[in-house]
Amino acid sequence: MSWDIGPELRALAALCKELNLAGVGSEMRDSLPGLAVRTSTPGVYVYVFISTTGQWFVWHTSVRQHPINDAAGAAQQIKAFLAESGHL
Repeated sequence: MSWDIGPELRALAALCKELNLAGVGSEMRDSLPGLAVRTSTPGVYVYVFISTTGQWFVWHTSVRQHPINDAAGAAQQIKAFLAESGHL
């Protein structure tokens, strides 16, 4: 049996890896079709999803976005967003 996890899940896994390399903790959850990014406040997360078009990582009420084919760039933008908002 082979499992095809799909491009969205692969993109989220790549972003999770890049966030970890950037020093930002994140986790994938079975109950959420996205990525939970840890903040400096315990129990408070920034949630990252894939847009309905399947082309963008989106976070912060979908105001912030970055192409899913650039997980490293998205990780840097999310890290900068956390720093700007005082949650890094």
